Amino acid sequence: MVNAQKIKNVVKNSSVFGRVYYWLGIFSVKTLQLFIKPNPKQILFMSYSGRQFSDTPKEAYQQLRDDPAFSDYKLVWAFNSPKKNKHAGLAHVVNANSPFYFIHLLRSKYWISNSSIDRLIPFDHKKYVYIQFWHGVPMKTLGHAEHGLAPLVQHWYDHVKFDYLFTYGSYDTQKFKEVFPLTKRIVESGQLRKLIVKRYAKLGKEKIKAELGIKSDKPILLYVPTFRGYESTTQTKLSTGFLERMTSKYTVIYRGHYFSSAVQAGDIIAADSFSLYKLFNVADIMITDYSSVLFDFASMDKPIYLFQPDIEEYEVKRGLYMQGEELGLQVAHSEADIEHCLMENDFNVSAVKKLVQKFDPKSGEEALAHLKAIIYHG
Repeated sequence: MVNAQKIKNVVKNSSVFGRVYYWLGIFSVKTLQLFIKPNPKQILFMSYSGRQFSDTPKEAYQQLRDDPAFSDYKLVWAFNSPKKNKHAGLAHVVNANSPFYFIHLLRSKYWISNSSIDRLIPFDHKKYVYIQFWHGVPMKTLGHAEHGLAPLVQHWYDHVKFDYLFTYGSYDTQKFKEVFPLTKRIVESGQLRKLIVKRYAKLGKEKIKAELGIKSDKPILLYVPTFRGYESTTQTKLSTGFLERMTSKYTVIYRGHYFSSAVQAGDIIAADSFSLYKLFNVADIMITDYSSVLFDFASMDKPIYLFQPDIEEYEVKRGLYMQGEELGLQVAHSEADIEHCLMENDFNVSAVKKLVQKFDPKSGEEALAHLKAIIYHG
């Protein structure tokens, strides 16, 4: 069976194949636009380029689905593998890898995503409304600032025209002006992600633990490493042996990046398919490295540690906008360091509160009001 993701990677990373893909896509889209008119009451949702039913697009979908003012809207979800995403309540699902995908896109007046919904083919869409909820506050570099970015992806950053780009606050507003220079309107009203956390908080910690199969009362350590995108010459993640050793004191949950998989061994719980925001509610401590997930977890007022043994290599090969120390967080460069941090258990939660005040000061309610107004008023 042909691996669709491998083919995509070849196209993205090849200047020749990337150009062929782009121009064939542009020709197809412009041809389809001659015949397809958008349905003013149809919305297409996509999360992480079709990989998941999750994050802000999912919350936007649920909020609109449950609002009587939008009861006559057709809400459509696009997945790379629709058969793997058979979720109750999803009446309309399309295949994002299908050659017919752009027909569904052009039939929908509104597009809601947290990454690319146009399959890296930015095109003029005057009759449509492209709403972007980017998947986090940028800690690592993006666009032209990112080292070794695939040509097709770089072209998308430079040419995509979001009609509305929602941001957390002044920091990411400024960064996204540089990353997405053709964005028409930036809505600095916070993100819907805070509503996701509140939604799952209503379930209660014990119910979420039961879903994960957790029966122990040990504190829960959530490990969320990011995706490197290159072959490293040094250690990049906490070893399986170290995490297994930590299970004597903690319930260890490993949540992989959407581009990579978690490691499941011994008593380590692999939770790739589990909502990150449910995990936020049960976790007592989080360890990550360069992931923007730290800004979302900060709203929980719980300890955050950064494990960065490959910081010098990461800065050269991937790039960072900010250092962990600048954020006031404790940074470990070895497993011995991170173990010491956990043993000391003297984390200063005020540093986390300052993160929230600086990078994520607004509630999700403001973002929701703006989203509904955009769609309701056309």
